Amino acid sequence: MSELSTIALLFLAGTIVLILEIFIPSYGVLCVVGVGLLIAAIVKTFAYGGDTAGIIAIIACSILLPTMAYISVKYWRQTPIGRRIVPPNPMLTEADIASLTKLKTLVGQTGKTVSPLRPVGICTFEGKRLSCVAEVGAVDAGVDVVAMGIKNGNLTVRQQET
Repeated sequence: MSELSTIALLFLAGTIVLILEIFIPSYGVLCVVGVGLLIAAIVKTFAYGGDTAGIIAIIACSILLPTMAYISVKYWRQTPIGRRIVPPNPMLTEADIASLTKLKTLVGQTGKTVSPLRPVGICTFEGKRLSCVAEVGAVDAGVDVVAMGIKNGNLTVRQQET
């Protein structure tokens, strides 16, 4: 096998192994192997083609690898395989919107903690038990709290100042 064929096979094998990293969970092992194959291809390019060819190979890998990574991450969900593997974004239902609307009416209201908030716990507002998140730090059980807003679908509360 000629030197040029060996170099081409090393570049091809490195690229294929890096693509396999997307599909096979290897905890980075395939990534290290793929980059190692590309480095071996670049070293062979320096040995066979000289300094100019080696520098061109380094520049090409430095530009093409990040570009291909960006394109694959950006367009992965739009491919047939990506649509099968990656779940679609959840859609809000009427019940979700209604529950968020109910939470919005509680903003500014005073309630009481049932369990300690570290930072998540249970509070009662208008006689209803709700999962709440402390805005800052931890809040003990049995303390009056004020609803400050909604964050990530949870009511954010602050200890009421006495």
